[in-house]
Parts: sequence; C-alpha cells; structure tokens
Amino acid sequence: MFGLPASLIPAFILAFVLGFAAHRSSVCTVRAVAEMTHSRTGFMAASIGKSVLWILLISLPIYWLMPGVLDGLVGWELSLAAVAGGFLFGLGAGINGACAYSTMARLVDGETAMLVAIIGFSIGIGLFVGLVDPGWLARPVKVKPMIGIVVDWAAVLSLLLLAWAIYEVVRQWRRRERQTGLVRLCLAPSYRLSFAALLIGACGTAIFFLFGSAGYSTTFEVVVESALGTQPAPTTGRWLLLVAVLLGMLISTVQRRTFRFALRPQQSWARNLAGGLLMGLGVAMAPGGNDAFVLYGVPNLSPNAVPAFAAMAVGIVVAILLLRLAFGIETRASCRGDMFIADTWTPEGTAKASQGRRSR
Repeated sequence: MFGLPASLIPAFILAFVLGFAAHRSSVCTVRAVAEMTHSRTGFMAASIGKSVLWILLISLPIYWLMPGVLDGLVGWELSLAAVAGGFLFGLGAGINGACAYSTMARLVDGETAMLVAIIGFSIGIGLFVGLVDPGWLARPVKVKPMIGIVVDWAAVLSLLLLAWAIYEVVRQWRRRERQTGLVRLCLAPSYRLSFAALLIGACGTAIFFLFGSAGYSTTFEVVVESALGTQPAPTTGRWLLLVAVLLGMLISTVQRRTFRFALRPQQSWARNLAGGLLMGLGVAMAPGGNDAFVLYGVPNLSPNAVPAFAAMAVGIVVAILLLRLAFGIETRASCRGDMFIADTWTPEGTAKASQGRRSR
C-alpha cells in the first residue's frame, strides 16, 4: 500500500509496543548510572543487559540457520572519535538528565525542557557537520560487525540463553501479584524492568529483521543532516517507525493519566540545551545513541559499540559529578524489587522530578 513494504505494518506495531514499554518502565541509561552511584543497586542496568540477552536469543539462531543474513549487517569502525562521541553523548545526557529513551518519554509527558534538549541536539549535529567540512572531524566508517565470529557457537549459546529465558519468564510470571492476568499486566501503570527488557529486546530484534536498523536517535540525526543538505532524507519507513515509538509513549502517558504540560520557562533549560547539544554531537561522532547501541550495536558486536557505550557511562558519571560540584545538584535514582521508584535533580535534594508507579 502506497509503495511501502508489507513488513512495515508489523514493524510499526512492534515499534509502538517498544515505545509503550520504554515509557512504562522509565528505562534510561542516565537513571541506570545514577541508581548505581547513588542507591548502590543495579536493577535498571541489569534490565539493559537483559534486553541485549533477549536480542541475542532471537538473533543468534537466525544467523546460524541463515548465514547469508550476516552479509547484510553493517557496523562501525572503532576509532578515537567514536569513543569520544560516546563520552560526549553520556556527558550531555547526564547534564540533560535524560538519555535518548527518556528524552522522548518525558517529552510526551509534557516536559517542554525535553523539546529544548531536542533543539540543542539539532545544533549539536549541525556543529558536527561544521567540523567535518573543514576536516576537523571525519565521518564514521562502516565496517562489518564481528557477530560472525560467534556464530559457530550459536547452537550452544542459544541453548544457554533459552534456559535463561525460560527461567526469566517463569520468574516474572510468579512474581506478579495474584489475580493479575496478562492483559492487566500489560496495562499496569508501571512495568517491572525485567518485563520491559523482554518487550524492548524482542520488539527491537523483530524490527531489525523486518525493516533494518531504525534507532530513533540516528533517525533524527539523518533528519537534521538532510535539512542541512549533507545526507539524503530518511525513508518514509524510518519516519513511520519513529512516529510509532513516540505514539506508543504518548498512548502510555494518556492511558495512565500522567500527562502534565509544563510550558513555563526555567533557568534549567540552559542545561537541557547544552546537554542536548553534546548528545547531538556525540550521536554523530559515535555514531548512535544508547538506543542504537543496545538494540543493534552491542548485540551485533559492532567494533565501536562496547567501547563507545562504556565511554557513555563514564560521561554520565562525569556529568553527575560536575552537576554536584558546580551547581549542588544531586542526580539520584531509586529502584526496588525490579521496579523504578523515583529520581530527583535538585540543589536541595527534595523536589521530585519523576516517579514510577507500582505495578498492580
């Protein structure tokens, strides 16, 4: 229909579910780092790792049974610029108080500050283009990902991952509250992080095999660069998948009635603008944000992915320390029982920025 591939329909639905799950779980790399540095727990970081495991559970058998699929995979060269890009993205995300996932989630919640961050993101991409033209920076180079080196072990790894997956699903089902069916579980006001990891990992993998890589941080980069005339415009399919993710997040906030429109300008918007700028510059250099690394780069062993993602975590830690030392702002996040509870970004450490809701 309208010249679009038939595979786009299920991919659109899956992207909607991915956005819904990301919003309901409040998953965020900044929160994951803040939880570890403040609360000394790692529930959210573990859920990010579980998403990668779910992706491998689905993708490894496909690569093993259909090795020709490996020929179409694209990774990115490991370089100093890629690592620096990951660090800058993490630094910017920490200053902004939200990574790629949570920037969009908080935007649909009505936080105008996240729109300011997106404006900064666009400026950061424009800065990257301005640095590329005179030769100060080079564009990332495409290479083959390294997932092929583990395909010979795919059968053994898949069996181990399947055993883990069965245990994980049974554990999640038993931990739900009594009399909670599947429909009520899916419409709960807040998801357990492990449940969200399952949905995000499975949906992200299916989208990848149906349509290809469609991380929304990189999609937005292409949008900005196309406006600047340095890249072709993204395909209609990529646009629609980006819309589907945002629609899933929007329906989530409307259904649980947490939309609060905040339009009044704040001094903190300057941090959102600066953070967004660093995020945009980092996405273009790495290339990719935390969404692209978790859903595509790390599971496919793209050479740049793990070092850049590690540098991103370091950048977030540095941002947390800078905010504390320069502005007296404590970046905190708390999880309990595999559920996100709350986080704060305040000089006094009292005002609550956002709060999770317990699953029924």
